[in-house]
Amino acid sequence: MKAESSEVLGEKALTKGLIDLLVKQRTPRGISLKLPIEVKTKRAQPDDVIQIRSYMDESSGEAPIGILVAASFAKKATASAKNHGVSLVQYTLAEDLRRALTFEEIYQNLSLQVLYGA
Repeated sequence: MKAESSEVLGEKALTKGLIDLLVKQRTPRGISLKLPIEVKTKRAQPDDVIQIRSYMDESSGEAPIGILVAASFAKKATASAKNHGVSLVQYTLAEDLRRALTFEEIYQNLSLQVLYGA
């Protein structure tokens, strides 16, 4: 899915809960490919993998992968992700989170690392 042909929806309501980000094709042809992204502010747990998997399942094949983003991952969450087709992305933010950050500060201090790609 190319960026120019996609749109990002924030906090999209689904039957099984709220997904943090949903990337979808702007103009679908046939099926509408979707990419659910769940963001955790701390350590991701196995239940978080099940949560994103349920969003993928709800899409009836239109979301072949999902992404779980977190500061760290429990070992069982990593193993569960590999079994459920969920990609893991670890973030680090080199800034003090005890104060409100501007978008520019977040952008300049954010690092993302793919730990596991489905």
